Amino acid sequence: MKKAKLLSLCLAGAMLFSGCAPKSDAPVDDKTGMTAGTYEATAKGFGGDLKISVTVDADKITAIDVLENSETEAIGGAALPTLVQEVLDSQSIAIDTVSGATVTSNGFIEALKDALTQAGADLDKMSQAVTGNTEKETVELTTDILVIGAGGAGLTASLSALQEGNKVVLLEKMSFAGGASSMAGAGTTATGSKWQIESGYEDSPEMLKADMLANGHNYNDEATLDIFVNTVGAAFDWLVDPEGANVEYDNSEPGRTYSGVGRGAGVVKTLLQRVEDAGGDVYLNTAGTELIIENGKVVGAKAESKDKIYTINAKAVILATGGFGANDELVPAEYQEFVYAGAAGATGDAIEMTKAVDADLINMEFVNVQPNSIVMPSGLGQYCNPGVGGAYATSGAFLVNENGVRFANEQGKAYDLIQAMKQNKTNYLILDQASFDAFNKGMIGSAIYTEENVKEWLENNGSSNPVMVKGETLEDLAKTLNLPEGSLTAAAEKYNADVAAGSDEFGRKLTVEISNDGPYYAVQMWLRYYATLGGLHINDQMQVLNTKQEAVDGLFAAGEVVGGLEGDIYYGGSLFGWAMTSGRNAGVSASSMIK
Repeated sequence: MKKAKLLSLCLAGAMLFSGCAPKSDAPVDDKTGMTAGTYEATAKGFGGDLKISVTVDADKITAIDVLENSETEAIGGAALPTLVQEVLDSQSIAIDTVSGATVTSNGFIEALKDALTQAGADLDKMSQAVTGNTEKETVELTTDILVIGAGGAGLTASLSALQEGNKVVLLEKMSFAGGASSMAGAGTTATGSKWQIESGYEDSPEMLKADMLANGHNYNDEATLDIFVNTVGAAFDWLVDPEGANVEYDNSEPGRTYSGVGRGAGVVKTLLQRVEDAGGDVYLNTAGTELIIENGKVVGAKAESKDKIYTINAKAVILATGGFGANDELVPAEYQEFVYAGAAGATGDAIEMTKAVDADLINMEFVNVQPNSIVMPSGLGQYCNPGVGGAYATSGAFLVNENGVRFANEQGKAYDLIQAMKQNKTNYLILDQASFDAFNKGMIGSAIYTEENVKEWLENNGSSNPVMVKGETLEDLAKTLNLPEGSLTAAAEKYNADVAAGSDEFGRKLTVEISNDGPYYAVQMWLRYYATLGGLHINDQMQVLNTKQEAVDGLFAAGEVVGGLEGDIYYGGSLFGWAMTSGRNAGVSASSMIK
């Protein structure tokens, strides 16, 4: 199913909401129809219920407070203040949804409508779009280093450049910082770092390179890979150093990777604060649109916000605009049959901007695909690794295709499972009660969804996403899923026979049977794509190369916008690690160049 279809399916349904009585019984105003007071209302957001209070007087909305929400902190949660301010400024509910937080925006607007209805407002009048001066103000800025894109790479690049003594302007086209990094788990490669060395963990740049080449099937650009493996340790040291970025990471278990506290959202929040504290000028809702080039050198960029057009003069420009997974014109068609799970802002902006310098692009045919995914009500894919890991370890749980037949080692290499799932029209995870409980424990514990969500999805009985179905028997389950009669029973019997033998024909070691007693559950599993693995070609100074393999003077790149690091599939911890490492490198290199 293509993401466009998923999103339309998600947004077609009306938001359910409920309200409560006003806290004031002031007289009704003849002009506005509103009764002064404070009103509360609840609507469905992305992560659960979104509760707000709206205070009105006889003339206007005077205050909006978000009382409860379960939105992703760095995405929906970050969008809510913008939505509140838009309504207060315009005194209208005809506001634009925040790109990347559409479900949160729609939930907020529905709750707002409910509260205003309680107040007796004329919603037709309040739904009229506010018109004003459409001519945008022109603004000229001058800085040392301009960074375009405030994801993990852009934030680390900005902070590094600031610490090198530069004036920095940071642009972000979304209303919140973070990009794909805010959605990540924040597992960060730390090969060669002080933490790793002090722990005695055996690792080296050579070992990391060999593993990434093998994982990426040797499609990696070795020069880019060399940058990563040889500088990631120093970059990680800076990231956690109180004198560096001072980002909190968990140091309890030594390994090749360490996890940022608060996941990607926590790391992004800290980095943004560090940039602002260091004096960086951050412009949200401001998109870079065009590079400014003089005599072959990049000397700034043009940008645009809702009400301003900027000309920004800079000694160096760092592109950190992310990937192109949300741009169907750039993503190869074969991937669009899967579900998109990436950032809404990943539209490949730098790919278009760098046409003016004849930038070289590499590995544009590769997009990262992963298994173990469900489709959330928002229409976006959601990884389920915390769930499937617990399910497979606890009790009987296995995957079947549209014929009710097992087809792969569910616990094998991700790449092998991907290839097997690609052959099927549909994939279902079959679970008994113990494994279903373990699946949900992992997902709820990772704050991906709630127990209330599970109850709601089971009540939907497969009629909407995510598809989560219950059957008292395997035959009941097969009937609901339209699988061949007897197929799940046969699959379970074969599975339990393989448990007795210790392994199956796919090489999976089996120790626990699937229960002979119901109930049983099925969760539809998808292949998801998110990070793109191709992009700009760079040299060892993080400079963008043109098609003649010459460095473009004044232009640098960092993060997912750079192609070639991964090969045809990403290596665990390296995407977030690359964001931190390449951002750090770009900030230092650009600073050195302009000196």
